[in-house]
Amino acid sequence: MGGVAWTEEEDHLLKKCIEQYGEGKWHRVPLLAGLNRCRKSCRLRWLNYLRPNIKRGSFAKEEVHLIIKLHKLLGNRQVIFSVALSLCNMIKLRM
Repeated sequence: MGGVAWTEEEDHLLKKCIEQYGEGKWHRVPLLAGLNRCRKSCRLRWLNYLRPNIKRGSFAKEEVHLIIKLHKLLGNRQVIFSVALSLCNMIKLRM
């Protein structure tokens, strides 16, 4: 999948827009932020990269043990144990 990389200025505009208007109503975000991006692109950029509560870096030992335990229990169904752990974004960003 291709596309034009996000610039720091675009990231700043998106952050400012979300701070001012909040998350949701993604169809309005590109217009309100002054971005030449589609709403899906804005939503994914916010959820996967810019949100302040995203945990980055290595997993804690407890998280690793829990992931292994759930993998043994559920198999290779990442979606199920990602939701069970509420780590969907963490797992996706760390793989």
